[in-house]
Amino acid sequence: MSTEGCFTENVAPGVRIAFEAERLRYQVKSSAHEKLVFDNVRFGRMLMIDGAVQLSSSDAFVYHEMMSHVPLLAHGRAERVLIVGGGDGGLAAEVLKHRCIRKVVQIEIDPQVVKLARDYFADINATAFNDRRFRLIIGDGAEFVASTDERFDLVLVDSTDPGGVSEPLFTETFYRNARGCLKPGGVLIAQIGVPFLQAPVFQTALERLASVFPLVSCYLVPIPCIFGGPLAFAWASNIMSSDSPGLDALTARHTASGIATRYYTPELHKASFALPACIKAMVKAATKPHEICPERRQSTG
Repeated sequence: MSTEGCFTENVAPGVRIAFEAERLRYQVKSSAHEKLVFDNVRFGRMLMIDGAVQLSSSDAFVYHEMMSHVPLLAHGRAERVLIVGGGDGGLAAEVLKHRCIRKVVQIEIDPQVVKLARDYFADINATAFNDRRFRLIIGDGAEFVASTDERFDLVLVDSTDPGGVSEPLFTETFYRNARGCLKPGGVLIAQIGVPFLQAPVFQTALERLASVFPLVSCYLVPIPCIFGGPLAFAWASNIMSSDSPGLDALTARHTASGIATRYYTPELHKASFALPACIKAMVKAATKPHEICPERRQSTG
């Protein structure tokens, strides 16, 4: 929704936030979708899709660093990473800063998002598209995880909120197929919404993950351009707890990586899993022990 020189996002029933546009860079609207790129005096260049903020050049590093470095440094030996979504390319660029990474495969369903990102956000993603370890596939992420024979140390689900093309990425079927793509000891990370404003989305995603993975938790990251409190990232694994490793190991790995971060620190990594009581209760209710179905008993190793 827009007024002259201003674009608004309906973030929740009764809540609307407006962003002033100093300069409109790109706008296309069809019967089904609207994509906008504009400059804002505080948030820099912004991308909105269907009335929802997807990216801000001023704070994208917060999202990308916390979705990448938390699982990569916790795992410690990751070489192959699958990104589902993430059309802006910023997450891939952050992952590829790790010298241990041998291959990143990214599945993005919307080629126009990739083009917009390359045209208007090159400072965020150019290193990824120029990296020989990076492979971009335009396609359906849910179909890819259901059919691929490739196996990955990490699966990072950088999706929009559920609805439309992202709906299949929040299903139990998708999570089960993604689990099948993981190597032993692998980790899945997924954006699962703002708990304060999107409690049903948050809880349902955790419930579905807990029906597939034995170890499920989440961590919280405040993204300035996202209204309503911190954003939640789900953590799911067959073997690796979100408590692992300890702070000393994380610090050593971060130092050895040589990566200069603007937001991530090992201390913040650990602190992000310390949840407020109300959210901790939601996580506990959503991840209470589930009966493992016969299919999972056979595949659990």
